[in-house]
Amino acid sequence: MAEVPKSIGKYVITRPLGKGAMGMVYEGFDPVIERKVAIKTILAEYLEAGEMEEAIARFKREAQAGGRLQHPNIVAVYEYGNDGDTAFMVTEYVEGEELKRILGSGRRFEIIDVFEIMKQLLTALDYSHKQGVVHRDIKPANLMVILPGPKVKVMDFGIARIASSNLTQVGTVVGTPTHMAPEQLMGIPADGRVDLWASGVILYELLTGASPFLAETPAAVMHNVLQGQPAAPSTVKAGVPPGFDAVVSRALAKKPDERFQTAREFQAAMLMALQGKSVTATMTLRTQTMKPPERMPVLAIAPDVLAQIESSLSRHLGPLAKVLIRKGQAETTDFDTFFNLLAEQIPDDEEQKAFLKKVSTLKPAPKPRPEGVKAAPAPAPVAKPVAQAASQGFSPEVLATAEKRLASYVGPLAKLLIKDAATQTSDLKEFYRALAAHIDSEEERRDFLASLPR
Repeated sequence: MAEVPKSIGKYVITRPLGKGAMGMVYEGFDPVIERKVAIKTILAEYLEAGEMEEAIARFKREAQAGGRLQHPNIVAVYEYGNDGDTAFMVTEYVEGEELKRILGSGRRFEIIDVFEIMKQLLTALDYSHKQGVVHRDIKPANLMVILPGPKVKVMDFGIARIASSNLTQVGTVVGTPTHMAPEQLMGIPADGRVDLWASGVILYELLTGASPFLAETPAAVMHNVLQGQPAAPSTVKAGVPPGFDAVVSRALAKKPDERFQTAREFQAAMLMALQGKSVTATMTLRTQTMKPPERMPVLAIAPDVLAQIESSLSRHLGPLAKVLIRKGQAETTDFDTFFNLLAEQIPDDEEQKAFLKKVSTLKPAPKPRPEGVKAAPAPAPVAKPVAQAASQGFSPEVLATAEKRLASYVGPLAKLLIKDAATQTSDLKEFYRALAAHIDSEEERRDFLASLPR
């Protein structure tokens, strides 16, 4: 092992953190800003002859990709430079543990924490893709998890593809085989959907503790990725909500066009699975042979009316509106039930009423009934989840207020989080702290706690 330097550039070296793919990683200290940093280096002794040029290009690419991404779930890159013969990159220092190490130790997460980890990963990918950066090597070793929380940090954009860059050539296979999408293995042009494939593999690992494509040899791994179909998570691990089978199935579709097309779409499907709602998959994971259920007719809605409904619901739920509308159409052929299903997802009572008032004008006029035929009874009003949780020791007013405040940070997931937290404690402060833990920003957590009644 190379001798630990006392400094690199202006940074004081505190201790070695470990060996990277192309050199050493150190804990350092910035004496100007007075903050702890991580310093990655490239060392010739770690590389074969002739590899240095490509290693430097990859290193610069990581610095360029990471440097243009400023997001709470992505490890920040502060500086790239050279100190003599040593190329180095300075990044944010993260007090966490690689997800690979956590999974390898046999530790497992509760389903709500699995959702939280995936939500943060997909939020980071949604951001990076919008910046024109595709990671291309999403895997547990490149995810830092900070506990308690959990808080996720994506790192190592070393083989990322920047949309404006020509450094990545078609036909070049890069990545980690167990987490590489079929198009990556075949060396054909790829886009952000390869990151969504890899995220699907990670979701499978979080749910089951097993890898969906792992095999004894690289060739067998590649065969599994290209041809194999993993068992549904709920058949591998007891207690996995069945809705996640369809989520994983779609994420791991062999054809990119059959996968989730955006990280937001992936995240919305997970939320539906977490809430116990059905998620449509473009393909089915291997399960016991069974007769497929009869398909319910889809509620027919004129395109212009559908656009107005989506516009109204988006004001309350954002991009999730489109997914919920499509699902609602498949669940009922009655407009009143359809509108109630959508309104149920809006956390605020007044906003629910405003939405229902708005869309009631969009309902088509009923067809005249044949003489002597009675009208069907109106659908029963949708019960509020908050009322169900009131028996846990907190007043309905406290729960309703907490749900309303939390929904402004996490959206419709607030209902489920409130119910879960209310079953874990009867102490009000502890209840509030449990809810605040699901808010990513420290400043927003403080604002949330300050807004709650004591």
